[in-house]
Amino acid sequence: MIFIARWGPKGFTVSPSLIVPFNGFSTSLALKADSENDTSGTAPSNTRGRELRPINFETVYVAAAGVDPRDQVAQWEAQLGNSYPLYIGEKRFGPPKMTLTNVSVSDVQFTSTGQWISCKVALTLEEYSEGKTSALTTKSTSSSSSSSSKSKSKSGSSAAAKKATADYKATLAAKKAAMNATASKSDKAQKKTSKGA
Repeated sequence: MIFIARWGPKGFTVSPSLIVPFNGFSTSLALKADSENDTSGTAPSNTRGRELRPINFETVYVAAAGVDPRDQVAQWEAQLGNSYPLYIGEKRFGPPKMTLTNVSVSDVQFTSTGQWISCKVALTLEEYSEGKTSALTTKSTSSSSSSSSKSKSKSGSSAAAKKATADYKATLAAKKAAMNATASKSDKAQKKTSKGA
C-alpha cells in the first residue's frame, strides 16, 4: 500500500478500497530567546538555541470509505505520548522522532443507533526531547529535594547546637582549671573544709 504520510503504526492513504486523507499540514521553526530589561535603548535578547518543532495536521475518517471512525480515534488516543519519525512520501520529515501530544476529535456524525458515520481528527506532534519531563515528575522531584534539604538543615542545626554545648563545657572546664592553678594553699584548704562541713 502506498502512503501519503506515516507516523509509527498509523498511515494516511487514498486508494479505491481505503480513504484516509492527510490534510491541514502545518509546522514552524523558531529561535528560543530571552529578553532583558534595558532602559538605555533597545532591549537586548539572548538567543538560546531553538524551540521544539511542532507539527499539526488532520484527517477525516468515514465509515463508507473503509474505516471504523470510533476505532481509529481509540487507536490515536492509545498512541498519545509515543514517539516515532514522521514520513511524508518516502522521506522523513523533521526531527528523528516526533511525540504525539494532542488528539482532538470534532464533527462526529452518528447513525440513529449511535454508530459513528464519520469524524474529523486533529493531531499535534512535537519534536521529541530527552530532557523534557512532565510537570508531575518535576513537581515530585522538587518536593523530594525540598524535603531532603529541610532534613539536611534540621540535622545541620542539631549538630551546630551540640558543638556549641561542647565548646561551652570546654570553656568552663578550662576556666575552672585556671582558677585552681592560681588559688593559694589557704584557699584550697578552706575549700576542703567547707566540703567536709
